[in-house]
Amino acid sequence: MNFSTPLDEISLAALKKDCRRTQEKVYRTFAPAAWSLAVRLSGCEAQAWDAVQAGFVRAFERVRQLREPARFGAWLKRIIVNQVMDQHRQRFDALDDDEGPALSETPSHDEQLDLERALACLDPIDRSVVWLHDAEGMTHAEIAEMAGQTVSWSKSRLSRARARIRPLLDPGLRPARQVNAS
Repeated sequence: MNFSTPLDEISLAALKKDCRRTQEKVYRTFAPAAWSLAVRLSGCEAQAWDAVQAGFVRAFERVRQLREPARFGAWLKRIIVNQVMDQHRQRFDALDDDEGPALSETPSHDEQLDLERALACLDPIDRSVVWLHDAEGMTHAEIAEMAGQTVSWSKSRLSRARARIRPLLDPGLRPARQVNAS
């Protein structure tokens, strides 16, 4: 399942009436996609489950605000991302960084494993910015809004994160500036 799974008008109406059976059905439908996104953003299964649980609670509390059932998946996805970002904000202060080239869009299985290992080396905020921009296709403006930061903050976090993982993804790559040991 993913966030594009449609929600019908009857289910939305039942959610708005706090129908527990419908809440459970919706949770079972969307939880795998929500958890997958949250674990990739946070890098930690426990934090991902916390974000998913809090996200569903928030979604069910605020479902009355949703007008179009077809938008439920996108709306829930945004809530989950916001929950992960809120967790990051609670744990870390924002740091400034630089800009760099994008990651490969279609990695092989081995490249995927290398990428996952490299992303695991990043702090959760940088990992989230890389994932949201490069994998989820979000713009810097969207990421900045979600994080409560500026667009330049998003760009610099992405750049610095890419600079950190580039040597891990291509061990033959050397930094542009090297100090002579002579």
